Amino acid sequence: MAALGLDDDELKSVEQLLSRVAQLSSSIHSLKMDIIKSNPLPPPSSLQASAQILQRNLQTVLDNLSENSELFTRMVIHPSTNFPGRTQENVLLQLLRKKLEPHVEELVIEGRESAKLATPEGISQLQDIWEELREWTHSRIAAYVRDEAGDVYTKEEREMGTEKVRTGLRKDLDEDSDDEEDEEEEGANDQNTQQILQSQGPELETLLWFGTRGDFDVPKNVEYERGAAARKGLEGIRIPPDQLDQMRQMQGAAPP
Repeated sequence: MAALGLDDDELKSVEQLLSRVAQLSSSIHSLKMDIIKSNPLPPPSSLQASAQILQRNLQTVLDNLSENSELFTRMVIHPSTNFPGRTQENVLLQLLRKKLEPHVEELVIEGRESAKLATPEGISQLQDIWEELREWTHSRIAAYVRDEAGDVYTKEEREMGTEKVRTGLRKDLDEDSDDEEDEEEEGANDQNTQQILQSQGPELETLLWFGTRGDFDVPKNVEYERGAAARKGLEGIRIPPDQLDQMRQMQGAAPP
């Protein structure tokens, strides 16, 4: 290999690398064929054994590249005079390519970054990041419990203005509005009660007595279901005032 300018030891290193790359390629091809031919996939034990073989072969290739990095850096590959350059142009261009393809270069960069993280220095950097993140998380949780947990509004809602917040929930959001809403609710209940009492007609006992006896004077010993709030006699009966006076005169009752 005088054309390459290599001595016997360097040539031996190149041949050794080629042999290990061939072993790696053969292992990958064997695993590929096992997966294609097996239906379903090979058992986990077989896949694990194949993965271990690939790992060992790949590690030997990486070790050889590291040991002979200086040699492979200064080597220059060029085709011999009898290489079929016209018919094998694509292969020739790949062999003579000095830069990696873009997607391969990205994978190499990612692999180098991952390899750096696997070193003691990389692990120490990751530990520092986790420690910083843990410290920030603890301080943020403490600030939330101290300042925000008891607030019914978020920070964004406070900045926007609480009067614009529409939650749709029937509950008190501010202590200041508790008394006002309670008073409004009580007033509304009282008003509804008065409206119900004003629109309520005669009692059921009065109607039944009128249906059987023809008058509205229910005896005092008859108990009304509504008790003291019951309308007795002519109360609640929707009769025009003039007719109501006539009826009271006929029953011997003085008009109010």
